[in-house]
Amino acid sequence: MYHFLTNLCSSFQAESPTLFIGMLILSMVVGFYCLTKGGDLLSDHCSNFAKILGVPSVVVGLTVVSIATSAPELFTSIAAITSGAKGLILGNIIGSNIANIGLILGISLFISPINTKNAVSNSQSSLLLILSFSFTGYLFFHPSHSLSSLPGACLLIFIASYLLFLTKSALRNRGLRKKDTLDEEDIKPTSILLSCTMILIATAALWAGSDTLVFGAKNLATLAGVPEELIGFTLVAIGTSLPELAASISLVKKSEFSMLLGNIVGSNIFNIGLVGGVAGILGPITVTTTYPWIDYLSLLLLTGIFAFWLRGKQLNKIHGTMLLTAYLAASLFTWTFNI
Repeated sequence: MYHFLTNLCSSFQAESPTLFIGMLILSMVVGFYCLTKGGDLLSDHCSNFAKILGVPSVVVGLTVVSIATSAPELFTSIAAITSGAKGLILGNIIGSNIANIGLILGISLFISPINTKNAVSNSQSSLLLILSFSFTGYLFFHPSHSLSSLPGACLLIFIASYLLFLTKSALRNRGLRKKDTLDEEDIKPTSILLSCTMILIATAALWAGSDTLVFGAKNLATLAGVPEELIGFTLVAIGTSLPELAASISLVKKSEFSMLLGNIVGSNIFNIGLVGGVAGILGPITVTTTYPWIDYLSLLLLTGIFAFWLRGKQLNKIHGTMLLTAYLAASLFTWTFNI
């Protein structure tokens, strides 16, 4: 989609710069619309899918929703490698994880308080924290500050093991129906097929929407002369995190708190493990910002706070204000010191 839009708009850039800027703005509007509708479809049918199969909502959030909403980060990273814009990748991974917690959860908490009691297991939140420390620690202490094929392969092995564990957990709990699950007589093959089809359509809408939005935002930022790494940390990270935002807003309105929090935890794990792993295999990817420790510290602080709060009972607007403030501060610091 990104290359298609580039080819489509390239002729306008030279002939009519004003029209080119207008098309970039239009692409952002269309992208946001696709993300919003895709998020609604995804949350609706993932919730139905969980009820049909008798799988806990948090497991669906950790797997199906997380993989679907992490797809834009993966496709964007692959496109960045093939186009030579490798500076976008690490900024996108770290920036997306920071946005998922600071921006997306923060906004969600302004819509409704979120019950965190038994929503996500302590092992899942601890795993995210350990993975974040390991990822940033490796990049910081590695002599060349790069992510190559060996650590990339290790990350992919980790993700494969993680998916295997979640699959076994889902199968063990499949017979333990929640109160909100469907009766046996309501479970029909057509219902399963419809939910699967709509999940695929929603994922396609999210992918197309995020690609369209990122295309517009990236080119507008490039015209303004903003460095590539900062584009990855902010605009591209926000753009590829909009599927999580759209899904989270829809989920919080439906009080699907376990799936919402599971989506944030799972998306951050997949961003590092899957996106980082693929980028390392196709790379190497090297850190190029002057002060990368600012981004690392921001990620670790927000992830640590998030993991700690998940052990509580409820999050509200006060927590949301703190998260949004932390996100804005992280963005301000990285722009101030790295521009």
